[in-house]
Amino acid sequence: MKTRDRILESAQQLFSQEGFEKISTKRLAVEARCNEVTIFRLFGTKNNILEEIINRFVEESKIIKILHECLTGELEQDISKSILLYQSFLQQHEVIFRLQLKLSDSDNQKFLRTIDFKNYLVDHFIQVFYVNKINHSPEVFVNDMLASVMGGFLLKILTKNRFSNEREEYFLNEKIKFYQKAIKQYQNH
Repeated sequence: MKTRDRILESAQQLFSQEGFEKISTKRLAVEARCNEVTIFRLFGTKNNILEEIINRFVEESKIIKILHECLTGELEQDISKSILLYQSFLQQHEVIFRLQLKLSDSDNQKFLRTIDFKNYLVDHFIQVFYVNKINHSPEVFVNDMLASVMGGFLLKILTKNRFSNEREEYFLNEKIKFYQKAIKQYQNH
């Protein structure tokens, strides 16, 4: 494994376990089996290491490509697929999510990006709402839907995974039904 990759892997593990602010570059160098000077030569700052970790996860997920391939324009199916994909995305990137929870508010705002997932969904639902004559803000709808999924995911993390898979699946299915039904009240006939 290359030195750069060892540093990133060690940083990801340490930051998510103990928090970004608690880990010094000296400690990171020991864990990554390299010299502290090497860290600064490769990354410049500890903040740049964090930014690269987050960028790698977002890049690796290819979530926009998946969204593009599976969304059809059919309102109820697209709501279901959006919720399930977002839940899957959060589960696949739990380490990054945990890492961001450990950042201070100022760092969190600096690094917590509004991933393209939300923006893509808003753009998609603008068209779907138009076709289905939905008189509601797609941005408000998408933000609410994703916040609900994020809230459930955060609850699972904070309760140390005390939810069974069946219970988690039940709540996810109930969310899907709720949003499918709720949006219909804004439909003009």
